[in-house]
Amino acid sequence: MLLALTLMSFTWKFQVDDWLLEREKKGIKVFTKKSRWGRLRDSKAEMLLPNAKIDELVKFISDFDNYSHWVPRCREAKVLARVSDSEFIAYMIFKSPWPVADRDCVVRVKIIRDAATGAVTIHETSEPKYINKRSDVVRIEQMFSNWRIVPQAGGLMVTNEYSTNPGGSIPDWLTNTQSVDNPFDIFTTIQNTIPSASKGKSNNK
Repeated sequence: MLLALTLMSFTWKFQVDDWLLEREKKGIKVFTKKSRWGRLRDSKAEMLLPNAKIDELVKFISDFDNYSHWVPRCREAKVLARVSDSEFIAYMIFKSPWPVADRDCVVRVKIIRDAATGAVTIHETSEPKYINKRSDVVRIEQMFSNWRIVPQAGGLMVTNEYSTNPGGSIPDWLTNTQSVDNPFDIFTTIQNTIPSASKGKSNNK
């Protein structure tokens, strides 16, 4: 009975926590697993930012008006409406390589602070019907992103889980590279951009 319970616990852990490590470089780890929606694999990226200030990082991640300057493939981004100091609606358009059509996405962003631990969660979910669809792009109907920023000794542990169904026809090579390259590039930009983090940036290759 003990052996059976042990085997069941290992099986349950594999089913719930079955992330596959795809890349580990510069202190950044990127994992993927089968998508909850489509062919584009879900991704999870994590890193420790030494010396980073949490308010500085939260402001950077939640500044959607500047996403087109640093988020991969984002050609347009803006905040559509402010619901409160911790909730807003944002709109983004993403470039796609020819002949794939560009995509757009409307997301509801909620910033949640844990007073007890100091941790911050930035939760993003798609709101595809918030504004009318455009004729020149394909609307992303399903998207989920969850940032988790946890203060630790010497810095911040930063994790992002991301899942999307871009819809339409997407080449296999494009879906396979985006799940790893995009989160890695985003985390690399954060390392190099946040002043307090870049001072203590890891030199791992």
